[in-house]
Amino acid sequence: MSRQSGLGRGLAALLPEAALPVNATNSARTEHGARPMALLSTELSNELAGTESGIALIYCALDALVTQFDLDDAAVVIEEATLGRQVFRAGRRPLDDDDEVLLAASPGLYTEPALDDHSFDRTLVYSLCVLSLRLDVLRYDAWHDPLTSLFDRRSFDRLLEMSVARSTRYGWPFTLVIMDLDGFKELNDRSGHMAGDAVLRDLGERFRRALRFGDHAARIGGDEFALILPNTEADLVPALIERIRQVPGFATAAPEFSYGAAQCPTDADDVDRLFQLADERLYEAKERR
Repeated sequence: MSRQSGLGRGLAALLPEAALPVNATNSARTEHGARPMALLSTELSNELAGTESGIALIYCALDALVTQFDLDDAAVVIEEATLGRQVFRAGRRPLDDDDEVLLAASPGLYTEPALDDHSFDRTLVYSLCVLSLRLDVLRYDAWHDPLTSLFDRRSFDRLLEMSVARSTRYGWPFTLVIMDLDGFKELNDRSGHMAGDAVLRDLGERFRRALRFGDHAARIGGDEFALILPNTEADLVPALIERIRQVPGFATAAPEFSYGAAQCPTDADDVDRLFQLADERLYEAKERR
């Protein structure tokens, strides 16, 4: 049985209900020479302390299991209403043809060979993986606007502070763009808030398609948006705005909006002044419409 295909063929499930308490046999050693789960969990905690995302934590935990118990492979299948169905495999390896059975397998932890040591708490790693994904969802929700899925105002404030700090310390320029929809109140009054929400979501999707990796877009108010554009000169902003308006694949035309831009550190090198300049230029643009 090969390392790549063994997991899918064997499906050695370690289901949560099969677990025994860690302290029942925490002085035992497995036939592989592995240490008991009480020690393994401590080592996992130390290794995972610096992990930034829940998904990275899941892979780290699976890799630690493979190393600690001298396994050929390990995977976890997670299925919850808020998370959907997710399959993760040690070493971040993709599923191959022999592993397709995992896609229909019951939620749980799977290893090759089977891990029969009762000092291993079968609920620990599975619960850790589920919790990790839940924390990722909570972290995402805490940073993003629920309507547009862009960064929210609190996230934008942090990103702007960090961008200004990097710019003043290392001389890395960026341009801040503040945008405001034109006639949004009238749209809501005429067509209802559902129509207004659709326009906001439309613009958010246009940002995602048009912006580069490393650019940041945020919804910072009801119909107000902001862009943080690293290494972008202010005179390049009009071309970017036009690209946002012309993104293909939309059934309706882009909503009308005005914008103002200010560059750091050329125009200002502190958060308040930079935002003030971009905001003033936004309203100057609205007055010209």
